[in-house]
This record gives sequence, structure tokens and C-alpha cells, in this order.
Amino acid sequence: MLVIFQQWQGFSQNLSVYPGDVTDNGVVNNVDFLHLGLAYNFFGPQRDTVIGNGLGFVPQPAYAWPFQFANGTNFAFADCNGDGVVNYFYDAFPIYVNYGLQRDTGVSPDLFVPGLPGIDPMLKFDGSALPGELHPGMSFTLPITLGDAQMPVEDLYGVAFSVIIDPLYIDANDVSFNFTQPSWANPDGDRIYMYKKVSDERIDVAWVRTDHNSVNGFGTIGVANFYIIIIDVIGYEQDVPIRIESIRMIDHFGNETLVAGDTLMLHIVEEENQQTDTQSPEDARLRIWPNPASDYLHIHADFEIQQLMLVNALGQPVIRLGDPGEAVQLPLAGLPAGMYVLELQSPGGVLTRTIRIQK
Repeated sequence: MLVIFQQWQGFSQNLSVYPGDVTDNGVVNNVDFLHLGLAYNFFGPQRDTVIGNGLGFVPQPAYAWPFQFANGTNFAFADCNGDGVVNYFYDAFPIYVNYGLQRDTGVSPDLFVPGLPGIDPMLKFDGSALPGELHPGMSFTLPITLGDAQMPVEDLYGVAFSVIIDPLYIDANDVSFNFTQPSWANPDGDRIYMYKKVSDERIDVAWVRTDHNSVNGFGTIGVANFYIIIIDVIGYEQDVPIRIESIRMIDHFGNETLVAGDTLMLHIVEEENQQTDTQSPEDARLRIWPNPASDYLHIHADFEIQQLMLVNALGQPVIRLGDPGEAVQLPLAGLPAGMYVLELQSPGGVLTRTIRIQK
């Protein structure tokens, strides 16, 4: 790092980096997160000059790095905090907090070309995981699949997409995503991910590897968690769509491959005296309160919790406990407000809950 920096002594900081705008197209979104994975662990000259706190969406003077993306954008734009190295802990945060912001001039919005079903691989929710009916007040989890046996995926390094929901039936604040489990796309843990509520109808997601190696295969790459809003109308019945669109899939060079999206229909039924408890036996023996939480989260189970992990919306584990037992008082001081996923390893498998922290 020192050698690279020294070669720029005496030169002007000739670039203007807006923290979070990794692609330098004037807007911060999930495509920037994909490019963070392309530049992951690369080094270059750090910034001499810092304006404000160095992370706000204002131009920061920066030296050019000796590396660039396939479209010619310099890797210096991926160094969101200006410390001379691209990593997750410091460079993903400006993407998250500046998400959706735009420059006053020179904006070139990303174009998302939709793939064609039957011709291109599909990114979709696995509807076979759904019960026959969904009821208001019910939580459910959907696997996210990419490609299939007839049309597998080649040279996958990362994928960004948007999930479109109906806010009358699903609260975007209660939607969460998890890509931590090993899969054909993530056999070695070399990945980072994020998701961001953009509006009451849309959540943007991005998942990307970090080892500069593409993978081939098909099947589940992660899961999404949803909650059906309670509707006080007896005898209500409705088919509600959840749609995946605006997909960008890249290989480890940044080259794009077309991917088709999909729409899954949810059959929601409200019945008089309905039974909405679809919990497993271990779910029924688990109590978590309060939710939303602020200072502490209390967890009590009638079984041995083998491992506990709290994951933020960027996919980063912020709390991890091994063998915590049956009762846990989890301190939340210092954690920012937002949506988190609580993962509990039990004798019967992994249990997940969406936790909202409010300050």
C-alpha cells in the first residue's frame, strides 16, 4: 500500500468520489454494491483531503488507482471511506446510508434489461415452500432460487434485484433477506450482501462474492422472510403478487448476463376463528420480546439454544454467541435502528426471526 501511495506524492487528487457511488454514474443503488465485490481487497492511494466526515454524499478529492472496472471506472470510487483499501466493514456502510441519493448533474441511471423465461435463467421465489393458504398475522419464509436443471447459471459472481410487494398485505419494514447459509453459490462463505427498503412497495437486494472467482450451478441462493398484515375482514380472500424485477447479474469481470424475473401469487384467506399458528414445535416453545426492541432483547426457549447470531441488513453478524443456553438477555446498546435477522441454532435446525431495533 505504501509503494502505491508514494507514486502519487506530488500529484493532484484528480477524482471526485461521492461515497457510495461506486460506479460513478451519479446515483447510489444495489449495482454499486455488486461493484464493491469486484474491487474487494484491492489497495490504492488513500485520500489526503477529507470533506465533512468523509462519508456524506459530497465530492471527496481522490487519487486515481492503478485498477479499473470493465466499463473504465476507476477502483478509487469503490474506496467509499478513502482509507486506501476496499472492504466490507467501512465501504458498504456509505452505500447503505447514501442509498438512493443522486448528484445534481451527470446522472446516468442504471438500465436493467429483463431476461426472457425459457431463454435466460430465472431468479424467483420457490413457491413450493408455501402452505396452501396464508392468513393475516402469519410469517413465512421463501427460498430464493437462481437457475434450474434445464437452465443452470454460468459464471455467477453477484446478483442485484428488486422485490415488489403490495403494501396493503405485506409491510416492507418486516421483509428481510438472508444469504448466510452455504449453497452452490456460496460454498465457502466468500460473499457479502445487503437489502434496503426503497419504498412501501419495493426492497432492493444485492449479493456478491468477494474472492474474484465465479461459480456455476443452480438452485437456492438464500431466503426471504415476510409477514402478512392483519386484516379485520371476516371471509376475506385475495391473491396477492410478489414480484422480482430489475435484475443485474455479473461475472467476476463485471460482464452482465440476462436473467428473467418472476411473479409469485400468494393466496391469503381471512376466516372466522381461523387458526394462524403454523409454528413448528420448537417455534411454539420460543419467546422473544420486546419487538421492536431498544435496549435489550429477551429470548427464552424450552430447549437448548446452541448458537445465536444477530445479522444486520447488510448481512453482517453484529452479535454472535456460542451455546447461550435457554435464556438470553441480549444487549442492543450501540446498534443502529433498523431491521435485523435473529438466527438461533436449535437441536431441530435453524430458527429465524425478524427483529426491529428502534431508538
